[in-house]
Amino acid sequence: MNRFVRIDKEGSNKTVLLNLDLVATVELAQASDLLSSGNDSRKVYATFMAPDKTTIATLHFDSAEDANSWVAAHLGVQL
Repeated sequence: MNRFVRIDKEGSNKTVLLNLDLVATVELAQASDLLSSGNDSRKVYATFMAPDKTTIATLHFDSAEDANSWVAAHLGVQL
């Protein structure tokens, strides 16, 4: 059975369903200096990838703790 999680995009009416069964790898990365400014420097990006390393989704979090909590709650693993 497939496990889906709904992702609502901020400031948009668009909603995405992420199929968690397709996720093989999750990578966390800090916002780069080129993409962030001042208070964005603490933001973290979680990239969800299929077994062939194709990016399925990228989620933005306010902190590493928020990203770790989301992954633990939805994927059942600790990063």
